[in-house]
Amino acid sequence: MAKRPQGKARRTGKRRAATIDENGVIAALPKIDALHDVPAFQDLRLDDAQRASFDAFCAEAEDAEQMQVGCVVRLDRGFPLVAIENEALRAEHAVGFAKQRKDEAALLPAVGDWVALRRAPGHDMGVIECVLPRRTVFERWRGKNRGERQVLCANVDTILVVQPLGAGEVLLGRIARSLVLAADCGARAVVVLTKADRCTPDELDRELGRVRRLVGENVRVIVSSSATGEGLDEVRACVPSQTCAMILGESGAGKSTMLNALLGHEALETGAVRERDDAGRHTTVARVMVKLPGSCGVIADAPGLRSLPLVGHERGLARMFPEVVEASHGCRFNDCTHTHEPGCMVRAAVASGEIDELRLEVFQGLAEEMRVSAQSLDPDIHL
Repeated sequence: MAKRPQGKARRTGKRRAATIDENGVIAALPKIDALHDVPAFQDLRLDDAQRASFDAFCAEAEDAEQMQVGCVVRLDRGFPLVAIENEALRAEHAVGFAKQRKDEAALLPAVGDWVALRRAPGHDMGVIECVLPRRTVFERWRGKNRGERQVLCANVDTILVVQPLGAGEVLLGRIARSLVLAADCGARAVVVLTKADRCTPDELDRELGRVRRLVGENVRVIVSSSATGEGLDEVRACVPSQTCAMILGESGAGKSTMLNALLGHEALETGAVRERDDAGRHTTVARVMVKLPGSCGVIADAPGLRSLPLVGHERGLARMFPEVVEASHGCRFNDCTHTHEPGCMVRAAVASGEIDELRLEVFQGLAEEMRVSAQSLDPDIHL
């Protein structure tokens, strides 16, 4: 039974009352000793800049001897699970987090974040005092014209973009959005096509060709099947020791099934898909990190995302389609739409085979969406 630290870091609220009983004990949360595959402190990479930031914070903190550095490895019901040296423990947020303005929301700890944690003597629970600088941060837009960025994973090295085979055409638009977000984050992207056992050889060749046309030469594509084991070793190779990958895909794409296959046992709940549209229900309800067996790193899993709106990700778009951006610099008109204007060097590159027309079509669609989204935002929203 976890005892909650007292003092200035204490916070109250309705959300808290739902998970803390009258004695201050966490209720309705998974027992830590019942959680399997939780990464240990040594499985994760704390870089020099993060260590220096932690040391600087401790130098100014009261009761600095109570401070420990840790990594958030699980988020459920508002209480992060933090891996510190030699153990993992539940934590709550210091009162300062509740005072953040909306534009500071990204500072709330996310899965993968390194944090400065205060642990009072005799207590089984800690208090997160601050989030240390992030190497990378994968985020998406949540809401409409008055929305905000939602951080899905911090300090992530690789994004595994999962799409299922055998349910009609692979959704190229979904893959493209995911790759733009990954490029904007600065993480490496790998496309993983799941459920290959449901395809005929001809269907597989056709869909694989479409995907490779879209992603270009610089993005790896892996064909996998959790049922047969095909491609799983390739996926493991994408997550070397002390690196963090995140699985990104809709419900029903086979994310949790693939992760269970990588782990070698049923660690995450999976669900059936509807026959009429192959859509799935959400089976991942917590954001979690798990350690892969052997010399592999860790993978973060998140609830399936129905949508990936692109708001303010122009940098990611340019990184994903560099050949289009480079060719556009030679266009006669600065506002060239690359459709019909004379002197368009992008259309000339398509005609000569230097740019794949499929990639240009996807680029134009995503660029237009981002222009419309930017124009519809409320003036007081800062990207």
